[in-house]
Amino acid sequence: MSAAAPKSRRMDTYTPETAPVTVNEILDRYEKDCLKQLAPRTRADYRRHIRHLKARFGPLAAEHLKPKDFGPFLDVRKGRTHRVRALAVLSAAFTQAVSYWYVLERNVLRDVKRPKNPPRDRLVTPEEFIRCQSMASKRVALAMELALLTGQRQGDVIGFRWSDIHGMELHLQQSKTGKRLAIGITPRLEAALDACWQLKGGGCDGSAFIVPKRNGQPYTSEGFRAVWQRHINRYCRLGNERFQFRDLRAMAATSCPTPEAARRLLGHSNISMTMKVYRRGLEHVDALTPP
Repeated sequence: MSAAAPKSRRMDTYTPETAPVTVNEILDRYEKDCLKQLAPRTRADYRRHIRHLKARFGPLAAEHLKPKDFGPFLDVRKGRTHRVRALAVLSAAFTQAVSYWYVLERNVLRDVKRPKNPPRDRLVTPEEFIRCQSMASKRVALAMELALLTGQRQGDVIGFRWSDIHGMELHLQQSKTGKRLAIGITPRLEAALDACWQLKGGGCDGSAFIVPKRNGQPYTSEGFRAVWQRHINRYCRLGNERFQFRDLRAMAATSCPTPEAARRLLGHSNISMTMKVYRRGLEHVDALTPP
């Protein structure tokens, strides 16, 4: 790379007369000041990206970086998606450095064209859902049921509490966006909640969480993800097609009677996200009847 690599120091000692600020210093401050505002799962992903960014660009002077310095980082076949996401994190940190910390004149990554991945389009069919759910442990099966019926993300499903139930509604605040929802409890959702109450270590044993571990404590995102991976791997070894837990959110959106109903269930502020990413089935329309 053409960029210089000055000795690192704490960024709060920066003045215009000191040596250029390094990528390490910007990422350190970004991790300290900005990551606490993110959801736990997103925070963990960002920290993983930051480790990789530091290993590749850390000691380099941020203001000396040029678009061509990121070419080799992106010029790979395997792992490109993760690298694109890592550069999105670096770009966010550089934006902070330009607009809030005033230690950079410009964000060089605005001039780096990053390949865009098409939206995920795996649609889980009702038959696949039933087959996969029937093979699952009771806790995984119930988490699948709650994810489908409520349309919420894994992190929110494992965070559901009994105190979130008010009358015949499940109240929640989405961890990723902060959106507040009140989801009406249908007979099928009520049956799932009743089954959750009876779990060993569940509500009947005093747990505050709707889908807890056997000891009544909540799953961590990483812990539930490991449980899910073991289950879906067993499912695939029998010749079934793999899908991700997050595909159940798209299944919920696609199963809604209208795009607007899907948008409201998923908590989107803009229907374009619902349509572009989560409505994965055919949109049935009537042919025009001319006058």
